[in-house]
Amino acid sequence: MKRLFLLSYGTILITFFIAMIAMDQLELFSTDELEDIAFGNEISATAGLLTEIAELKGQAQAERSFKRFADKMHLTLETYEESSSEISKEIKAHLSDRNFFIEDAEEDIAYLVFGDKQKIYLIADDMSSPFMQQMRNKEWLILVEICTSLAIITFIVLFFLARRLRRLENTYIAFADGDFTARASTKMFHNVGKLNNTFNIMADRISQLISSNRNLTNAVAHEFRTPIFRIQCNLDMLDDSKVRPDQMPHLEGIQSDLNELNSMVEELLHFSKLERLDTSLPLEPTDIGHLLEKQLNHLQFETEAKLTLHVTDNCIAPVSVRALQRALGNVIRNGYKYANSEVRISLQASPEELHIAIENDGPDIPIKDRETIFDPFVRLDKSRDRQSGGHGLGLAITKQIIKQHKGRIYISDSKMGGACFNIKLPL
Repeated sequence: MKRLFLLSYGTILITFFIAMIAMDQLELFSTDELEDIAFGNEISATAGLLTEIAELKGQAQAERSFKRFADKMHLTLETYEESSSEISKEIKAHLSDRNFFIEDAEEDIAYLVFGDKQKIYLIADDMSSPFMQQMRNKEWLILVEICTSLAIITFIVLFFLARRLRRLENTYIAFADGDFTARASTKMFHNVGKLNNTFNIMADRISQLISSNRNLTNAVAHEFRTPIFRIQCNLDMLDDSKVRPDQMPHLEGIQSDLNELNSMVEELLHFSKLERLDTSLPLEPTDIGHLLEKQLNHLQFETEAKLTLHVTDNCIAPVSVRALQRALGNVIRNGYKYANSEVRISLQASPEELHIAIENDGPDIPIKDRETIFDPFVRLDKSRDRQSGGHGLGLAITKQIIKQHKGRIYISDSKMGGACFNIKLPL
């Protein structure tokens, strides 16, 4: 709001001053000649009047009248002898012809003579007089009032605009966080031009695409089950005694592929279930340190890498035990898959949240891949075989589980040399 106000107000002020300068120059160009004529007529009439006073009442009376006139009109009056060298010959020549000479009509500077023409009088605005200072202060006051009015108007307009933008921004954030039912209000006092309607159109299309994608994924996963079941039945019906020894490796390969397909279908269905907004996890107070210890004891049988646990704080957190075990299992398995010799799991707690760090001594994950690695079907190692396994869904499922716990997961550098997966859950 502050930056928007300063930017808008600065733009308006610059535009205002440019317009004022342009208008002043335009007015000066269009009225300069008229002002010269009007000021010339004024000085000519003054010189003529003073000449008549000098003829009727004498030169001294005319000078006194001129001084009173200058005081009343807030003018400075300087007197020079006709022979003074301070007055140029050009000015003297003009004075001999017309009794006055205008040096600057805009600043009201003029020379004039009257009566016996033995003296030359220079008049100009007296900028030091209280009246002229008051006029100048008034001009500045008007300028300040204009700038203040512009600031107030700009603030009021931007205040209501910022409220609309903030309301729209909250809708954007809700939509980006997975609430695909979030829509921008189209009420008259909530609209930001056509932006609200445009956002709703975009949100409808995205929601339809995501819904179609979820339905397709769910349908494909379910449809896979039937042919997988048939193949498994046919495989089980084979009589091992009639299978030649050279055929056994092929049958074992078929069984391994079936197991992998079954695993992928289960992962797809589980991921689809987690993505549904109406899915809520049952949370119960759990000793996270004890949960990690039990899980590591079980996982240690799956790998030769050393799994170590460091618990600095005992903490009880509201979690879904089965869901969190699945999430942690996915990350730990990913860790020992790429570890050279060790995976270290540490648990710390603060008054607001608990922090689970899972790091290894394997290769690091490039910074550019640290966000996309949690997307479905993303694998950093493009090669894939029965030994490496994986469908690119494990970390995506983990992210969804942590998200449903209102937590967050991210990757940072590890002091062990590899990647460090950080899981933070609210207490």
